[in-house]
Amino acid sequence: FTMDDMVRHIGIFTTYLANHQDEYNVDLDSVFISGGSAGGHLTLAAGLGLHSGKYSDILDPRLKVKGLIPFYPANGLSRNLKIDGSGALINATALVEKDSPPCLIYQGSHDGLVPPLVALSFKDEYIDKGNERCAVLNMLFGSHSSDLYFAGYYNQVFLYYMERFMYKYRG
Repeated sequence: FTMDDMVRHIGIFTTYLANHQDEYNVDLDSVFISGGSAGGHLTLAAGLGLHSGKYSDILDPRLKVKGLIPFYPANGLSRNLKIDGSGALINATALVEKDSPPCLIYQGSHDGLVPPLVALSFKDEYIDKGNERCAVLNMLFGSHSSDLYFAGYYNQVFLYYMERFMYKYRG
């Protein structure tokens, strides 16, 4: 699969969700997207792609993204794994705009798979576009997937901030 294929599969879900909004009691005007590692990258690509309107042929425009919550996003690293795709979906920083949805990134300072610089560079792109609504929670001594132990320190701290982030931007 290419990155475009993966985002297209997410797009199938966005259409399913929009078509079944009543069944699941979904508020399409207040959608948050989240994922970890490769899913963090897809969070950024799909969320920013949806918000930009540039991918309305594969992502359902009925959804209004209020926020992005990627965990240690592997943004721009897919080519290292020989996964191809279009430039903007391979590196979602190309989709950042002044009015992009708010973004809260979880990143461990000792992540051996996704360098912390990836998250910081993504935040810098928001700032360069004049958008101050991107924050990186750099978890000291956290590694890749350090949030997986639900009762652990890293997860509890991030849940605290994630809940407040969603409450603030839900619309």
